[in-house]
Amino acid sequence: MSQATRLTLLRACLAITALLTAAAILHFAARSYRAELLFASQRHMAFTALLGLTVALEAGLLVATWTSLQTRLLDWLESILKLFRGLGNLNLLVLGGVLALFAYLVIASPISYLNSAYFRVLIYWLVVIASSVLLWGYGLRRTYFELFAASLMLVAVGYKVAVYLPEITNFPLTLGWSEASRYYYASLYFSKQIYGISIPPTVLHPSRYMLQAAPFLIPDSPLWLHRLWQILLWLGMTFASSALLTRRLAINDALKSWVFLAWSFLFLLIGPVYYHLQVIVIITLLGYDRNRFWKTSAAIIIASIWAGISRINWFPVPGMLAAIIYFLEEPTAGRASWRYLLKPVLWVAAGTLAAFASQSAYALISGNPVEQFTSSFSSDLLWYRLLPNPTYPMGVLPALLLLTSPLLWAIYASLRGRWRDWHPLRMAGIAAILLVLLSGGLVVSTKIGGGSNLHNLDAYLTLLLVVSAWVYFARAVPDRSRSGAPEPGQPAVRLHWAAHLFILVVPVYFTIFLGPVTPPADQSRLERALEAINSAAAAARENGSEVLLISERQLITFDTLRDVPLVPDYEKVFLMEMAMAGNPAYLGQLHQDLKEQRYDLIVSEPLAVRLKGSGKSFGEENDAWVKNVAEPILCYYEPFRTFRELKIQLLKPRSVPGTCPAASEG
Repeated sequence: MSQATRLTLLRACLAITALLTAAAILHFAARSYRAELLFASQRHMAFTALLGLTVALEAGLLVATWTSLQTRLLDWLESILKLFRGLGNLNLLVLGGVLALFAYLVIASPISYLNSAYFRVLIYWLVVIASSVLLWGYGLRRTYFELFAASLMLVAVGYKVAVYLPEITNFPLTLGWSEASRYYYASLYFSKQIYGISIPPTVLHPSRYMLQAAPFLIPDSPLWLHRLWQILLWLGMTFASSALLTRRLAINDALKSWVFLAWSFLFLLIGPVYYHLQVIVIITLLGYDRNRFWKTSAAIIIASIWAGISRINWFPVPGMLAAIIYFLEEPTAGRASWRYLLKPVLWVAAGTLAAFASQSAYALISGNPVEQFTSSFSSDLLWYRLLPNPTYPMGVLPALLLLTSPLLWAIYASLRGRWRDWHPLRMAGIAAILLVLLSGGLVVSTKIGGGSNLHNLDAYLTLLLVVSAWVYFARAVPDRSRSGAPEPGQPAVRLHWAAHLFILVVPVYFTIFLGPVTPPADQSRLERALEAINSAAAAARENGSEVLLISERQLITFDTLRDVPLVPDYEKVFLMEMAMAGNPAYLGQLHQDLKEQRYDLIVSEPLAVRLKGSGKSFGEENDAWVKNVAEPILCYYEPFRTFRELKIQLLKPRSVPGTCPAASEG
C-alpha cells in the first residue's frame, strides 16, 4: 500500500470518526438538556466534556495530516500495523474479544450514556476499523476495501445475532405486543396434553406455529427454551436461504462468497422475511434442476403445500421462484414462445392450485370456521402508509426504494449496453413476476395492521435478490454470448468503489439502527402482578366462574398461573384481527359474552376509550380495538388493578353496567 493511499485512508477514518462522535455528542447533549440534566448532573457534564475533547483530538489529528506532522502520523500508523502483523493467529482471538465487547455494550448497556443509535453507530464504526486491521494482521492479504467490506458484514452479522440474545429469558410476560402470544398459538398443536381440552390450531400462519411447536415435544419445556428456539429459527432459516443462494451462484472467490452470504443474510432479515416463509425458498432452491422437470415440479408442489398454510400472498411464490431461475438460466434457443413458456406457466399454475388446495384442506380439518380464513379481505386499506407517516416514519415506498436501490443498481449496471443480448420474452417474464409481487406487497402493506415495516413485500424482496444476484455474478445466461464476457461466478461489471460501498452500507443502516429488546427489570413489581392475578383467579374459581386472559395467555401455557382452566376464545392477536376486519359473527359473540358477564376475571392490556386517528402510530388499529373491544369490555367490566409498566390490567364485572355502545348489544 503506497504512502498516498495510507494517508487518504487515515484522513477518511479520522474524518468519519470525528463526524460520528460529533453527532453522538450533539444527540446526547440535546437529550440531557431536554431532561434538564445537562447542567444539573456532574456526570452528564463530565461525559459531554470528555466527548468534546475526543472530537477536538480527532479533528486535530485530521488537520495534522495536512501539515509536516503527516510523516510522523504515518510512521505511527505503520508501527501499529507491524504490531498486529506480529500477532499472527492471535489476531483472531483479539477479534473475537472485540466483537464480544461490542455485543456486551449493545446488549447490556452498562454505560447508560451509550444507549442510543448514535453511539451504537459510532461504536460499530470503530469496531469495523479494528476488525479490518485484525483481519489484515491475521494474514488475509486483500485490498483494504475488501478487508473493510468483510469487516462491515462481519460486525453487522455479529450485531444482528447479539440483539436476539436478550430475548432468551424466562421473563414470564410478553417482550413485545404479540411476542409471547406466539408460544400460546404454537401450544395449540398439543392442546390436549397441555390444557386438557382439544382446541383447533390457529387460523393465522399455521406453518409458523408448527415450527415453533417443536419444543413442546419436551414435557414442561421452559419459556426460555421456546424463545431460544424461535431465535434459532430466525437465524437458521435465514442462514440456510442465504447459503443456498450463495451455493447456486458458485462465486469464484471465497471472500466475496462469504461477503455475499452475510449481505443476503442481513437483507432477508430487514423485511423481515419470516422463517416459515423461508422454508418455501429453501425447498424450491434445493429442488430446482433445469434438466429435470419432474424433480423441479415435485419441489414446487411440496413448497406450495407449505405456502398454502403460510400466507396467501405466498401461494404463487414457489412456482414464480422456479420460473425466475428458469428465465435467468434458460435461453430461448429459437423455440416458439408458447413452447418456451410452457414450463414456467405450468409451475406457477400447478403451485398456486396446490397452495389453494392445501389451505382448503387445512381449513376443513382444523376445526375453525372457514370464513375466518378470509377475514383479512374485509380489512380497510390505508394508502397513506406508503408515504412517511406516524406508524412508519420512513414510509413503505421510501424505505423500499432505499433498501432495493443496491439491487436495482446492480441489475442496471450489469446489463447496461447488453440489453439486446436478452430475448424480450425472458425480460418480460421476469419483469411481470416482480411487478405482480411488488403490486401485491404494496396493497397488503396498506391493509390495516400493516405498513409499519417491509415484511409484506417479502416475496418481492426475495425474488429481486435472486434476479440481482444471478445477473451481477454472471449466472444469468444471455441468448447471445459476447467475446470477453465475464466468467460465471464473477462480477459481471466493475463498479466504482463508491457504488460497492453504497451496496454494502444500505443493509447495515437498516440493521444497526434497530436496537435490542429488553424486558423490564423490576422483579418486585412483576411478583406483585403475578400474585395479584393468581389471587383474583383463585377467587374466580371459588365462585365457579371463568377467567379470560385476553393477553398474557402464556402464563397458563407455562404454568405461571396455578390451576387456571384455559378459555380458548378472544386471545389478543386474533381478537385484534377480527376487530380490524369487523367480523360481525365473532365480535357479536364477544359482546354477548360480555353482556352476560360470563367471566369473573378478565386479564388484558390496560384499556382506554381514547380514539387516535391517522395522526398517531397505529391510530386506525387503536380505534378499531377501542370500538369493537375496549368500549364493550369497559361497559360491563371495571378495572380494579393496573400495572402500567408491565402493561397488565385486571377487570371484574360491574354491578351496574354503564351506557353501552349499540355494537355491544349482540
